[in-house]
Amino acid sequence: MDKIEIDAICLKQPIGEFYIGVMDAEDLVNISFSDVRRMKREVEDYLGIQRELKENRRKEINEYITTLDATFPNSIIVAIKGKYVSFDNGKMTLAFEEFEKKRLAKVLDGQHRLAGFDETNYEFEDKNGKKQKFQLLVTIFVEADLSTQAKVFAMVNQNQTKVNPSLVYDLESLSTSRSPDKTAHQIAVLLNKSDKGPFHNRIKRLGVKTVDDTGHSVVGEMLTQAAFVSNLVKLISPKPKEDRNLLLGKKKKFLSFGDKKFDYMDEKDFYRCVFRKCFTENKDELIALFVENYFEAVMDIWSKEWDVVTRDSVLNKTVGFIALMRFLRLATNTIRELGNLDQLTVITKEQYKFILETTLVPGSYFYTIDAVSKSSGEVFNKLKNNLLKTFEKNGEINYVAAKAALDQIGK
Repeated sequence: MDKIEIDAICLKQPIGEFYIGVMDAEDLVNISFSDVRRMKREVEDYLGIQRELKENRRKEINEYITTLDATFPNSIIVAIKGKYVSFDNGKMTLAFEEFEKKRLAKVLDGQHRLAGFDETNYEFEDKNGKKQKFQLLVTIFVEADLSTQAKVFAMVNQNQTKVNPSLVYDLESLSTSRSPDKTAHQIAVLLNKSDKGPFHNRIKRLGVKTVDDTGHSVVGEMLTQAAFVSNLVKLISPKPKEDRNLLLGKKKKFLSFGDKKFDYMDEKDFYRCVFRKCFTENKDELIALFVENYFEAVMDIWSKEWDVVTRDSVLNKTVGFIALMRFLRLATNTIRELGNLDQLTVITKEQYKFILETTLVPGSYFYTIDAVSKSSGEVFNKLKNNLLKTFEKNGEINYVAAKAALDQIGK
């Protein structure tokens, strides 16, 4: 017979007795494996609902568990039949046969957290390089009938509020170490405060409208902080959590991070993440200049369509912003190739303006597009397919002429 021993305390509340203890994540996953992955679980069936395991959420948590400061301070809530449990003087013992192991516990809350664990993350490395078991706080209801389980399930889940993504990015800025998210957040704040700049008072901090000293909403906040940050991060890092881990590990002087360097530093990575070199060289101010210069060019070419008072234009909305950020990658790479520029040479507003003007996309185009999410791809493709259109002849782009024209800018 197999046994698992748990340090636990017994609590008495109106619903009855239950226990709070500490378990190794591996043990808890093993005794609840079947229930976590079951398509339709008993307590949910009783309530007439279905909350299937979401693979994308599982992957997010799996990735989060590997970060240096991963934590699950809230308990996993499970129900276990009394025949498997004994409790004496602060020690709970779970005793079971091997064939019963994977279906010992029913999960009332924490399904996705448990599913995020696997053999690669049951342990973590502490600051001194020593392996430690990842432990979880667990709340155990023993011999609770289905009605009680359902009450607990409903109570825990009925008032769950999804955290505003903009708040998550705002809190990331409080971190003492650099990260792609923190860099993008700081740039968002900087550009939002820049008088007469392309993003002045356009970004909703915390994802909600800003209220001024008179109690009125600030006019013109067309973008959420999350939209700005998430799209800029894509141009900084292919794996932002890995970069964050590396920088945090070095700052906290983890032994295993002493000689570790940034991954994703090949040419293909710089092509995909056009500001990666700036970030890894700790030159975040250059990223801000790239972004500001690019959108100042946008503001010059399509001034009316970018203006927040123009209600029918898609360019000044999230859809247009996402399309422009995708095109920023292409525009930056094109200018670097034509001008033979290195990764740390800031591209000027005039150079970006030159590239944008070669698309020959008129401002009137942005009034013909619906402001729905799929339209960002349509706007991006319009710009991409018309890149260097002014140098096209008989279906071929004259790159020599384009390079010569770009070289004349600023001279």
